[in-house]
Amino acid sequence: MSFLKSKNLIIFLSLSILILLTGFKFVTENEVLGLKHPESAFLYKGYLYVSNIGSSPVSQNLDGFITKLDKYGNILEYKFIDDLKAPKGIFPYEDNLYIADLDRVCIVNLLNKRRKCVSVEGSKFLNDIYVLKGAAYITDTATNCIYRVDKNLTVSKFYCSNDNTFSPNGIWFSKKLDAFVVVSFSQPVVNEIDLNGNLVKSFYMKGLTGFDGLIVRGNKVYISDYRTGRIIETNLSFKRYTVIKKFNTPVSDFYIKDSTIYAPLLGANRLFLGKAR
Repeated sequence: MSFLKSKNLIIFLSLSILILLTGFKFVTENEVLGLKHPESAFLYKGYLYVSNIGSSPVSQNLDGFITKLDKYGNILEYKFIDDLKAPKGIFPYEDNLYIADLDRVCIVNLLNKRRKCVSVEGSKFLNDIYVLKGAAYITDTATNCIYRVDKNLTVSKFYCSNDNTFSPNGIWFSKKLDAFVVVSFSQPVVNEIDLNGNLVKSFYMKGLTGFDGLIVRGNKVYISDYRTGRIIETNLSFKRYTVIKKFNTPVSDFYIKDSTIYAPLLGANRLFLGKAR
């Protein structure tokens, strides 16, 4: 073995020992800066889409937009979709991006950017959105309602509550429950609502504050506890939970794919990308 090879081997072994002794971890995290109040992230066909509220979550001045990135967080087009009011929840479906845009739902083709928007009469603060078989279900945190927009863009009320603490935010459909899981923004409550628009069950989760983002993967459920900046993992019984990520700032509609988390940090104007644990 040559001196050079021996030297390289010694350096490699020394670094390996150092890593084992110090617990050093290679950097596997990234942050995207310069966003404008990012609210929702979604990975679709290898691309990451992030909604930017703009100047205000209730503004009508059309300065909201959608940013397109690759899955590593490199910005491909900063204002991929622009002239939006205050976009929050997004959901891709059949090459279209469905956007909860304050008091309307916009559907934008991801290939040619053609769009169509429908006003949701009576809404004030459309928040999260989920598309099931071509119909969009949208939470309105301000009116305590969930609206439905069908394939023909016909708008109807899917579920409304007289309880002001209902405050629906994150929404996701669970195949196992055959129902929607909806989390409250004002309190740590998870609601199960069936496809007929009936409240089935409610679960109160102690030790938490109020929720924002939500993802259901089989029996596992991931929720962001907005005010504490924590993301938790629980199951469909909602009895126990584990904190899998903690930020020093509120976290909104995150996305998880293959143990990687994409978390919009709304107040910090940045997007976190990294391991879920």
